[in-house]
Amino acid sequence: MAAKILVIGATNGSFIEAFTKATALHTKNNFSLALLLGDLFAAPGTTDTPSDTENIQKLLRGEIKVPLPTYFGLGRHSLPPSVREKIASSAGEVCENLFFLGKKTVLNTSEGVRIVALGGRLDSNIQTAAKPEADAGEAADLPYYSPLDARTLKGCNSADLLLTYDWPADVERGSAVPLPPALGGGGSSGSPSIAELAMMIRPRYHFAAAGAAFWEREPYRNVVRDSDAKGEGARVTRFLGVGDWGNEAKAKSLYAFSITPQDTNVAVPPNATPSPYREKTKKRTAGQADGGGSFFWGEHIRDDRGGKRGKGGPRAPKPPPGPENCFFCLSYPKLEKHLIVSIGNDAYLTTAKGPLTKASATLPFAAHILIIPLTHTPTLALIDDGEARASTAAEMTRYKDAISAMLEPRGFGTVTFEIARAGGVHAHWQVVPVPSDKMEVVEEAFRGEAERDGLAALERREVSEGEEYFRVWFGRRVLAKVLGLQTVHWKDCVLSLEEEKGDAERFKEAFKEFDFSL
Repeated sequence: MAAKILVIGATNGSFIEAFTKATALHTKNNFSLALLLGDLFAAPGTTDTPSDTENIQKLLRGEIKVPLPTYFGLGRHSLPPSVREKIASSAGEVCENLFFLGKKTVLNTSEGVRIVALGGRLDSNIQTAAKPEADAGEAADLPYYSPLDARTLKGCNSADLLLTYDWPADVERGSAVPLPPALGGGGSSGSPSIAELAMMIRPRYHFAAAGAAFWEREPYRNVVRDSDAKGEGARVTRFLGVGDWGNEAKAKSLYAFSITPQDTNVAVPPNATPSPYREKTKKRTAGQADGGGSFFWGEHIRDDRGGKRGKGGPRAPKPPPGPENCFFCLSYPKLEKHLIVSIGNDAYLTTAKGPLTKASATLPFAAHILIIPLTHTPTLALIDDGEARASTAAEMTRYKDAISAMLEPRGFGTVTFEIARAGGVHAHWQVVPVPSDKMEVVEEAFRGEAERDGLAALERREVSEGEEYFRVWFGRRVLAKVLGLQTVHWKDCVLSLEEEKGDAERFKEAFKEFDFSL
């Protein structure tokens, strides 16, 4: 069922007038929701008059009515302190029907509309997403984002709507629609990070703030991917820059449209152009084969891709949950950030929740590490973009080798096993330290356990892209026997919060000289 949506340009403090107009439009059109681009509130220093301050307080007290569910994010400026306090205490709700999206958000509305939002301006010198210890409320209010913030949203894979304050770089390429003079150069001076994000998630609509101008580009065709449904054809994106509410140029500041959520069978308009965005080309470093101090084993499940065969015949795998419900995605609201120890361009490291190994006098941290791709995908082979797939695998291998290099002088080898299956949630590798004097029995232990489980014979070799592996607990169970451990299940190995924080900090300090992301 189609959802009717109203888009409102930045109000910059004039929200009473904007909500009054929205009320009149909503009465006639019955919109499902409204989206407000850019700054809802005026710039700091311009709300010092009693009337401006009182209007904010009235809004917080619910005395100014917001007629329908309305979502807003960050623009050029931070939010007023009183608004920040209200948001922190009410899970993002400013008042009835008014919700703060945060700096970066993945949201599925009750109508099924999938929204990806990235607010603020690009600042390549900040590392907001790479600071898991930062206060969540403070970080969410910074009116800047880093390239890493944008990369973490690429794992969302798809979106109905993309909302940004910045324009994407080169969005005007291939367009015959002239840019308004008020834009002063327009998209060519926009954000490369936003362009990459738009290219990756292929939204149906992309809205950005446009100040004293309005610009609607011709629709453009996104690149067709191997994973797209058969016969689907190219997905189309419409980009619009919407003017600020009440701008002096009287540029259009309201835009209404209807959308059927997650509908990919949309006809390509006759005026559609090729995508304005170009994929980056860069040299890749091939991963090295595992040496004698490191083993890589897959978690093999033969029946996942084709479905298990039971009494009712083949059973199709259920679709995995999206990034908003995935505890391996950096965009997950409840992500345990204190476990994160490194963030690269395509993957990141965390200490394991419920590590199999424990800190000791020889090794002062557990060193059971997860290597997780930033892209939300059940297997690496299902990453749509070929270049992203190759770079992700290469960086994960580089992380694996760096961990091995750190542990080898300390008297430990590593065993890496992969959790990945077509019906799974989020693929990742688990790296477990094993004392060097026990590494020689690892291969035989895997073979013996596989035989006892009646599994296919194992081969020691490089894993090919797209292969599938063993039960998710298999690698952990084998290594528990190698290490002489009685407890196997991760829930029985969970550390206290303080122990987890200390373990992660000790690992980060030891890994610092091997961490290529720094």
